[in-house]
Amino acid sequence: MNDWTDGEPRVVVSGCDDCGHRWYLRRECCPRCGGPVNERISEGGGRVTATTVGDRGAIALVDLSEGVRVLGRCDPTLRPGTAVRLTFHAEAGEPVAVPYFEAEST
Repeated sequence: MNDWTDGEPRVVVSGCDDCGHRWYLRRECCPRCGGPVNERISEGGGRVTATTVGDRGAIALVDLSEGVRVLGRCDPTLRPGTAVRLTFHAEAGEPVAVPYFEAEST
């Protein structure tokens, strides 16, 4: 299943049919037990674990509701503990839209 690295605006979460382990990076079998893999598209909700700001903008480490941790760009005002929603932004000169986290609207 294609994801944002293939130009599709989505994050694909993998899981093991045998042991239930979940992860984000594609693999042919479970990294924990070697079992069969199932994939699903993330709903995009999560909570910020950490953020950092550098020369190229802000990045957030986010625990998605599907049980995996991912990195994405974000608004520099986000703080740990903030509920966020995954979107995708394409910036000038980038070939694909990249994951971007925004504060969940209340």
